[in-house]
Amino acid sequence: MNFWQTKTKVFALIILIFAGFSSNQAQNSIYQLQPGTKIALRMDNEINSKVSSVNDTFTATIVKPVLAREAAVLLPGTVIEGRITKIERAAAGQSGRMELKFESLRFADGNKREIDGVLVNELKTGSNAKSNAITIIGTTALGAVFGAFSKTGSGAAIGAGIGAGAGTGIALLRKGKEARIKSDEEFEIELKKEVILPVRDY
Repeated sequence: MNFWQTKTKVFALIILIFAGFSSNQAQNSIYQLQPGTKIALRMDNEINSKVSSVNDTFTATIVKPVLAREAAVLLPGTVIEGRITKIERAAAGQSGRMELKFESLRFADGNKREIDGVLVNELKTGSNAKSNAITIIGTTALGAVFGAFSKTGSGAAIGAGIGAGAGTGIALLRKGKEARIKSDEEFEIELKKEVILPVRDY
């Protein structure tokens, strides 16, 4: 075998290896969840800023198939495990807050894949604005009545001002609501990093 025949065969072998590698990558691409992929979940057990603690873990279940190239690569029923990373409990004039991190996929066969997921929509909660408005209006009216009994021209206005001040104070002291995700509540998370899902998981 001369030099040129050997060189040609080596070159052909390199081309075949490269083609096989590219084909394999194309076949496996449907098992790559890209950053930005959204996953719809249902909470398994409630978490609440009043009773939960930092580093408490929880699980949620996928409720809609996750598609890659029109193929379902994550099916409903797959479990995602998460952890509470920060908590601020509700206080006077302040609502509770929780920060969550979604860390792993758990498949029916026991296999796991690490993920980096965050809530699509931040947990929002707050004190009852309608209730606070009623408090302010109610005490303002009470102040006006009190002022009217003073039988002076400015008494009603002074009384209303006193009432408004009292109402505002009560509203500010009202305790905010706790942040929570209720059991069976549905929400979405978004992946921040790529996740590889080998074929054997299905």
